[in-house]
Amino acid sequence: MTEFSPNQLDYLGSALNKNVFLCACPGSGKTEVIAAKVAKEIGAWDRFPAGMAILSFSRSATAELLDRITHARHGNTRTHPHFVGTVDSFILKYIANPHAHNLTGYSGNDGDYSIKLVGEDAVIYYRTTYAIAHEHVAANRYDWDSAAGHFLFRHPSTAKQRELNALKLQPFQIEDLSNAKKRFNKNGFATYRDVENFALKIVNDAQFDKQVSLLVERFPYLIIDECQDLSVAQIAIFNRLAEKGMCFHLVGDLDQAIYGFRKCVREAVSEFIKTLRCDEMSLNENYRSGQAIVNLHGKIVQTKKSVGRIDYADATCYLLEYKKCPTEALAKFDALSAGHARSVIVARGHGTLNRLRATPAELGPVQMLTTAISIFAQDSTGSLHASLTLFATYLAENCIKIDTLDKNTFFRPSEIESAEVWHHFLSDCLSIFVAEGLSNQMVTWTAWCAALKKTLPKLSTVHCKHDSCQKVLEQLQAKKHPAPAKQGASQVALTLPKIHQYTSQRRLATIHEVKGETHDVTMLVSSIKPGEQSHWTEWLADPKSEAARFAYVASSRPKSILIWAVKSLVENERMQLIQLGFHINLPKL
Repeated sequence: MTEFSPNQLDYLGSALNKNVFLCACPGSGKTEVIAAKVAKEIGAWDRFPAGMAILSFSRSATAELLDRITHARHGNTRTHPHFVGTVDSFILKYIANPHAHNLTGYSGNDGDYSIKLVGEDAVIYYRTTYAIAHEHVAANRYDWDSAAGHFLFRHPSTAKQRELNALKLQPFQIEDLSNAKKRFNKNGFATYRDVENFALKIVNDAQFDKQVSLLVERFPYLIIDECQDLSVAQIAIFNRLAEKGMCFHLVGDLDQAIYGFRKCVREAVSEFIKTLRCDEMSLNENYRSGQAIVNLHGKIVQTKKSVGRIDYADATCYLLEYKKCPTEALAKFDALSAGHARSVIVARGHGTLNRLRATPAELGPVQMLTTAISIFAQDSTGSLHASLTLFATYLAENCIKIDTLDKNTFFRPSEIESAEVWHHFLSDCLSIFVAEGLSNQMVTWTAWCAALKKTLPKLSTVHCKHDSCQKVLEQLQAKKHPAPAKQGASQVALTLPKIHQYTSQRRLATIHEVKGETHDVTMLVSSIKPGEQSHWTEWLADPKSEAARFAYVASSRPKSILIWAVKSLVENERMQLIQLGFHINLPKL
């Protein structure tokens, strides 16, 4: 049986019919507390058919909540009349789906008016009539931002996305975008942001007052985990429901608000808490991390001091400096994390992570191709990503005669809208190379290049679902691949770096990907230069900034050891990080 702290017991005893904000520091066991709270309330529930809604922001978080609730109820999995799910699914199921067709004119399908959600990677034919920035924009690639009062574009190419969002749209373009979106919605399709816009209109439209009041009667109490991730639109929806009488328990840590790109604004959540006049409670004991780690990540955002675990050594925050490339820190990371089951390397963005993956810089074109094929043949954890990265880099440098490439998605040409189409193309090509024996490195370069020449025509069997794939294929087939200079008689395997350098089992992840996780060892890697909130100086410049919250989230993941890897420091910078809590003297490795 779980033993709860006095603060946790205070929340377990709180009244559902009062608005509450439970401020929970990292590692405070909030999921366990929420599950116990829900189990306790279900056990005493007497308001059937009304129920509680317990919401989070991802399917994995919802699954964990359900598992904890079931455990707290001694294996009882029945939750009706309560709802456990994501915020998006609650808004879709209970607000948008029943009423959105009255807004869009969707005629339904045999009486079914359910919205069909469409992701931005899907290929659709509801597009603008006129080209915007030389492109007829698909209706699932943009949404109306009600808070800002303009359209917000998304695009596989980061450069193209920036270009679209920087445009000053003409009235006819705004009308064209609106019409394409209306056609899209009228046929029953929508993006998640469309659904939020529908819901916002529904809760504020007098014609739906009765239905909205019935929803509040159906779910008089909402518990929202990770409340700092609420978007401005979601807050507006819930604020209206609160006005109708719905009570809220908001649980989270405002210093972990790192989804600004999704219009999740820390200040908006803080204002929502004030508007609800929440009783504020706190969980300030960190059961995950040692006190040294807790002190350090607390200083980054200047939060109230939390109590960490006392069973870890004081010197568990280490500073590693690299001269030119973050890869220089990998050997020491491996040594520090030896014996730990869960060690993760984290960075703000994919640019820094790509530097930590195997770099093909020391490889010529034919060596790069050979290595990609050999790695693909391994069919092991880490091999697929590494092989696709190398093969795509080879194609980008040698066979793709266009400039609009997205480096974060295996150099996918921007005109190929579907990532899946490009990934299948890459893997299908590599599969043919492997089938023809080109993964064998125990031959001379002359023999290997001769085998490659015979294999290239067989790539014509690759099914190209996009014209650009076909063009890349033709350029690859036409390219000559001579043996490396003065190495024709050398064995391939003896002249290449070891394949394990490219298929390391180290886990690399962005800060957004590790939010909510627990690690044994975490190494947060600073970019070489400032920019896009990825450099350590940006993390420490302003404790109220999103950049500081990025570092706070990443640095609060580890139980045992926290490492920051930064480019070479001058003495005053080094002293600044030492004062933050880092040690530069590493244990004997």
